[in-house]
Formats: sequence, C-alpha cells, structure tokens
Amino acid sequence: MNYRRSKYEIVSEILKLSNHYEGVNITKIVYSANLNFKNAQKMISELVKSGLLEVLNGGEKKRFRTTKKGLEFIEKYDNLASVQHF
Repeated sequence: MNYRRSKYEIVSEILKLSNHYEGVNITKIVYSANLNFKNAQKMISELVKSGLLEVLNGGEKKRFRTTKKGLEFIEKYDNLASVQHF
C-alpha cells in the first residue's frame, strides 16, 4: 500500500530539517525530505513568502532556516498529528 504524504507533512519535514542555526541548502532538503528539485524549490519559495523560512545569503549557496513562525507551525502541526493518529 502506497502512502502519499500531505502538503502539511512535507512542510513540517522541511521546517524541521531547516531548524539549524546555520540553515540548510536546498540539496539537503531535497535528499532528506525525498522531494524532487522542482517541487522543493516551489515549496521553499512558498514557505519563504509566508514567513516560515528565511533565506541566509552567505557563501556560494543560499541556505534556509526556520523562523519563529515556522517553529510555531511545527509545534501546532505535531500536536494536531498526535491527536489525529491516536
């Protein structure tokens, strides 16, 4: 049986992966969240626009880090997911 992740599950996973002081690059997100590059770019762009991720410009590659608003999303999503999967 194939299980398809919801958009919110993927968002939560991206935010958790990006919750590091130094942030993470898109390659790390693509491999760790098991996404293709095009979908990852689209989702990251949406998360930056909504204020859940911030872009860290330093060095050769952009890095992404979870914002305070993103951390609040993770907490609320995890609480909801724990109730839903009782």
